[in-house]
Parts: sequence; structure tokens; C-alpha cells
Amino acid sequence: MIKIKNFLFGLVVFTFIFQAIKFYSFYLEYSDWQYADWIINYQGGFIRRGFIGEILFNIHNFSTIRLDYVILGFVILLYIFVAYILIKSIKYIHQSYIDILIFLSPGFFIYPIMNSEIIGRKDILLVAIFGILVFFEKKFKDTGLVFLLIFSITLLVLSHSGFLFYVPYLIFLYILIKSNRAKQIKFLEISGFFLLLLTLLLLIYFNQGSMEHVEKICLSTKMFVKENCGNTGQLFWIGNDAQNHIAVQVIKLKHLFVYLLSLVLVYIFLGIKLFNSRFKIKCFKLNKINPLIIFCILFIFSIPIYYLGTDWGRYIFNSYVCSFFIFLYCLKENLLNRSYKLNFKKGTFIVLLFFYSFFWTFPFYHAENFKFTFKKPLLQLQKRF
Repeated sequence: MIKIKNFLFGLVVFTFIFQAIKFYSFYLEYSDWQYADWIINYQGGFIRRGFIGEILFNIHNFSTIRLDYVILGFVILLYIFVAYILIKSIKYIHQSYIDILIFLSPGFFIYPIMNSEIIGRKDILLVAIFGILVFFEKKFKDTGLVFLLIFSITLLVLSHSGFLFYVPYLIFLYILIKSNRAKQIKFLEISGFFLLLLTLLLLIYFNQGSMEHVEKICLSTKMFVKENCGNTGQLFWIGNDAQNHIAVQVIKLKHLFVYLLSLVLVYIFLGIKLFNSRFKIKCFKLNKINPLIIFCILFIFSIPIYYLGTDWGRYIFNSYVCSFFIFLYCLKENLLNRSYKLNFKKGTFIVLLFFYSFFWTFPFYHAENFKFTFKKPLLQLQKRF
């Protein structure tokens, strides 16, 4: 398994380099979607998605470092941290064929490589926060852990309103962490988290944004955005409310088929592993519930975002990120009491891995067909010969 471990390490490093270079290209052009998303701030008043942008804007203000440099540096640091987290993850998955397939799911960290337009989006915040909770939770005492979770939820939801639908994953991870510490989960804690969610939901609902907000944001960052700031891309959509987002939804049967099948394929090995496992934790009688049921319920909480937006591929990616890190925490802390393994010959496993993880992907929005990774290179070879 040493060669597999080295391969996984090399793949993570390659992924980091690719994403860093790609985001740098987005930074150079002040791209409307990837770069501009980090520009959104509160200089025109409180608005959804603006929290992290306001933090970056104030770093720029107080340090006099150019805002575009601040954004570039911050995003690259996030990718470095995520690469570090992924490398740490290899320790727990490289000994098992099924765990490797779970790690190399086409809906996990290799997905942005196959769909490079999602590189640099705020999804990277979600990955980083789960990485912190999984690998560094022991550095926080119980009270510190509560404040970390409150801050993480607030940062995520006020930086991208869609993250509201992934918060149940964070709360469930918190339950696992507290249970693993042999600490009782108090009703006040859970009710407090849901009160926080309700407060954030109301803040988002009543501060969705307007073109006046967009104009002021563009004015505050005019040296670091395109001349047509606010007319296209993320800044344009921040001036539209949820009804406008829903109005542009075009859902076809082909979309449903591609994304439903993609969802099944992305989760298939994780689903098999969970179905054949049981939690050791007795809190809330989790040891009597099939873990797959829990993960399905957590996914159901995210379904509203598919109604509100069109980036269904990204939403599947985000759900799998949450599911993977919860699963990884269970592996790391030995919270699952059955070890399901796939028995393959090495050659068979390599062929399966190639076709499952690297041969195909699904577009992140309006997918009517699957994308085959090697289609363009093969067509170019065909033309030459």
C-alpha cells in the first residue's frame, strides 16, 4: 500500500498546484464569479454573502495592502490548508480499497479539477472548517468547541447563504465529538444552535440585496474590479432576491437524470461502507440506527438549495465534502464497529479506480450529459492520425 499512499500524496499536491494556478488566472482577470465573490462586503450596508468580504476589506484598509493581493493570498492559504488536511486524511484511508474509492469519489476533491470553473468559490471555506473540526477539535475544550462551532456557522452562512443548508452536518459532527468525549449533549446546546440558524435565516431573508448595495460595493472596490462591475457575475446576482434566482431555474428531465445518477455514483462506496457499519456511540441511540439513514437525513436538509439555485454539481460536491469529513472523523476516532472491505485483485482495483474516479464527471450546472474526461484528447489524437 506504500505505492498507493505515495500516489494519493502526489495527487493531492497536483490538485493544490492546479487549483492555485487556476485561481491565479481568475485573479488576473478579476473574474466575475470566482474572484468577485470575495469582493462582496458591507460597505453598502448589511447584505448576504458579505461577511468574509468585509473581513478582507478591513484587512486591506488597516494594512494598506491591495485588496486583490489580500484576496489572492487568503484563497491560496485556504488551498494550502486544505491540501494539508487531505494529506493528513491519507493516513486513515490508504490501507483499504473501499476507503480509497471513498476518498477518490468523483464528487470530492478531484471534482474541481474536472470542473475548473468552481475553483476559487467559497466552497473552499466549507472544506477548511470541516478540516479544522476533524483534526483540531482536541485543541478546544468544551466551551471553546461551542464558540468555534458558533463562529464557523456564522462565518459560513453570512459568507454564502447556501451554506445554511449544510449546517446540520456540522451539528451532527459536533454531536459525535461531544459523544466521543463522553460528554452529555445538553438540550440547551442543540436548541441554541437552531436558534442561531433561525436568526441567520432571518438576517439573510431581510437583507437579500439590491442594486443600490451593488453600486456601493463596486464604488468601495473600484480599483480592484472590472469596469462593468455589478453588471454581470456574482455581484450582479447579489442585487437580486431569491425570487429572481428561482425564476431563472430551468429544470429538465435530463438534468434530473444526470444529477440523480451522479449523486448515486458519488456516494455509492461511502453508502456501502455506511450500510455495513454501526456507530459505537449510544447518544441519541445512534448505535441502533444504520449510519446510512443518518447521512440520508442530513442530505435531505440540503435539498432546498437545489430549488433556489442552479449549480447542482457544486451542491452535490458540498454535501459529499460534509459526509466525507464526518466519515473520516469516525475512522480517526474508531466510532464505527464494523470494518467492511472490498476484495479485489490489484489490477482489477486499478482499472475500477481509473474508470470510477478519473474517466468521467458531471457539469456543475444545467447538465444534460456526463462529461468524459479524455474525450477531447482522444478526439485530437483521432484528428492527427
